[in-house]
Amino acid sequence: METLEDFRVRARSWLAEADPPKVPLDLDSRFAVLRRWQRTLAEAGWLGLAWSPDAGGGGLTHAHQLVFVEELVRARAPQPIGLIGLEVVGPSIDRYGTESQRRELLPRLLSGEDIWCQGFSEPDAGSDLASLRTRAVADGDSYVVTGQKIWTSWAHEAQWCALLVRTDPSVRKQAGISYLLVDMTSPGITVRPIRQMTGDREFCEVFLDEVRVPRPNLLGAENEGWPIATHTLGSERGGATLRRRVELEVALEDAVEALRGRDDLGDRARAAIGRAHVAMRVLDAQTRQTTDRLLADTGPTPLDSVDKLVLNDVEQTVFAEIAGLLGPLRALPGSRPTGLHSERWAHDHLYSRAASIYGGSAQVQRTIVAERLLGLPRG
Repeated sequence: METLEDFRVRARSWLAEADPPKVPLDLDSRFAVLRRWQRTLAEAGWLGLAWSPDAGGGGLTHAHQLVFVEELVRARAPQPIGLIGLEVVGPSIDRYGTESQRRELLPRLLSGEDIWCQGFSEPDAGSDLASLRTRAVADGDSYVVTGQKIWTSWAHEAQWCALLVRTDPSVRKQAGISYLLVDMTSPGITVRPIRQMTGDREFCEVFLDEVRVPRPNLLGAENEGWPIATHTLGSERGGATLRRRVELEVALEDAVEALRGRDDLGDRARAAIGRAHVAMRVLDAQTRQTTDRLLADTGPTPLDSVDKLVLNDVEQTVFAEIAGLLGPLRALPGSRPTGLHSERWAHDHLYSRAASIYGGSAQVQRTIVAERLLGLPRG
């Protein structure tokens, strides 16, 4: 197997010649550009590096995957659009899927030909995911699904959805959940995008009205979807934390470069960058343990919740400190006298407020830490 250092050199060389695209702020244009970029990365063999070869992956290690993420971000190249599939859903299909599911679904996921969304949260079961109410009733060779999901990123563009449903309401709530792989073109599915304060509309609510899902689209066994869901969420939190750490580091470097030579900003800018820098060092220390767990392939652990909580705070601190230097000028387009580009930093600051919600809310993560790591009694 190729050594990590040789792999890093090869990745860096390829990225230097690849001419990564510039990412527009307009959401529709952004989606199209990043989908083409995902196809480019997949065709060159840079996606699914740690997945099994028979699923279209590279058969390498998580360490190789981490190295490529680092080099991608350092090259100021964008992430592919299908991160929900690549980082969240795909690893669970690779681990728990049938041979047919892996062979038919994962290569198209890697290439971006199929975009995936994640149908987990519901209006009354977002933070308490195990209380979900979307029902799936067995009927012949299908499940008939009725319910509602919310905060389903990119559902309006997705071809497939990883959907959690309740298949047995008579047992304790975690025990009666199943994990379905749902074709988003199925009759009975309605998607409504939700406009966020950033102006983007990639979050959606999804309504399912007697949607028929073939039984072969069940991932794992019926009523045993909860362990697969925790694997999915663990992949999301661990992998995203490591990727986001590098992205935040590069963002801070960009801000420092833009501010370089602006002595007129004085102590205010130095203090803001200092606070952001300290936050990043905290995240660095935390992710050393994250990397060790990911490479050891220990599976989901309550420590993933610690990662998520630290990332929440650091991401919001970094973007708040940078955006704060723009003052009221952050509402105006273009580069400001500070050298900072207001549209970029204002957008990232607003989006960072969602960090304490997506991937599991901060309140739920604190509960997991309290009960499962500290041994405190349930409230």
